[in-house]
Amino acid sequence: MDARIVNALLTSVVGIFTQVLQLEPKLGKPQVAKDIDPKYSIVTVLGFVGDIEGNMIYSFNEDTALQIVSRMMGMEYGQLDDLALSALGELGNMTTGSLAVNLEKIGYKTDITPPTVITGKEIKVSVEGVILKLPVQLFKPEDVELNLVMKK
Repeated sequence: MDARIVNALLTSVVGIFTQVLQLEPKLGKPQVAKDIDPKYSIVTVLGFVGDIEGNMIYSFNEDTALQIVSRMMGMEYGQLDDLALSALGELGNMTTGSLAVNLEKIGYKTDITPPTVITGKEIKVSVEGVILKLPVQLFKPEDVELNLVMKK
């Protein structure tokens, strides 16, 4: 995977999470993976098309999701209702939108699709392409799982 694309991803995640959540994320080491097996029960999926095609897939547990939503709303929020899920989708939308802007800066024009937020246990995600896993720490180690999928 092109190092410039990885750097565009890292810049987007740090920039948007820091700006929106007022919290600088700690990023783990990006790793190429064979499949996506979300370890958390809340998954946000966004697609992107253009010079590069693929998906951004974010996964959170309920506690982390509620802390994210509380920070986004500027007040304590205690339930994963439609408003909370919409906020999680919007965080994915902002981060993936930032990635699209950063990709354009290095010569890849892309558009993103609206976010889809899925909740449930044992979610299976099937994708085609190269998968880059990025562990992210917001409140505790690896409480956010991020996957960038690029079709070959």
